[in-house]
Amino acid sequence: MLRSRLTEAVSRLMTMRIEGEKARLNVPVSYPSGAGGIVEVTYSEGTCFVSDMGTGYMEAEGYGAAEYYGPSARKAAERFGVKFDGLCIFAIWASIDRLEGAIVSVANASAQAAAAAIFRAVEEKEKQRNLELYERVVEIFGVRTVAKTQELKGREAAWNAHNVVLFPSSRRAVFEFVSESQNSIANKFMMFSDLSRVEGAYSLNSVVKSIERIGQKRAMLADVSNVLTLSDAPEAFRRFAEAA
Repeated sequence: MLRSRLTEAVSRLMTMRIEGEKARLNVPVSYPSGAGGIVEVTYSEGTCFVSDMGTGYMEAEGYGAAEYYGPSARKAAERFGVKFDGLCIFAIWASIDRLEGAIVSVANASAQAAAAAIFRAVEEKEKQRNLELYERVVEIFGVRTVAKTQELKGREAAWNAHNVVLFPSSRRAVFEFVSESQNSIANKFMMFSDLSRVEGAYSLNSVVKSIERIGQKRAMLADVSNVLTLSDAPEAFRRFAEAA
């Protein structure tokens, strides 16, 4: 029973199509989009050329992260002992007896390179949005009362907060830009969860590009902060900053 069930499970996890001395495999490795990994194997005189056919690059490109893929792919290729030519991640002259290792290494390097490039792109975009937000907060509250970054102490940890407004009472209002990415939302949720445990010290505010684009994740942010958009009126920023 177990053997037949495992055979069935493995056949679902990994499929292949063979044409002559070339095979294309769908492997159980996931890219950030949820797409599975694809590896091509070409056999010649006892050795194999194993390539991701540029699928990692295409994944990053789909997220607007192509410019960050090269450095990420080179690091991932080095980590897994494979090669990168600017587009494809591959293993060259892999022994037929060690084909499994080459397939696993290429597939994992490709997926990890795409994920790292996309994460870097999100970080860079968030930095730019935080700069735009800083300028907006300064425009509303005045440059003398706004810190671009400031370390704030929560109950459990210290956090590097952005766009911090300092009031005469020493109370602070924090305006953090939050992108649609799960990492951005999770990071801000963790920070605000901890800071909110310091009673009366902070007004915590998540600033998003669009309420519609953030979707159902808004409820998660709303549990620990006020939620507003970059384009909201100055009165909204002041009201949330002064709210208890």
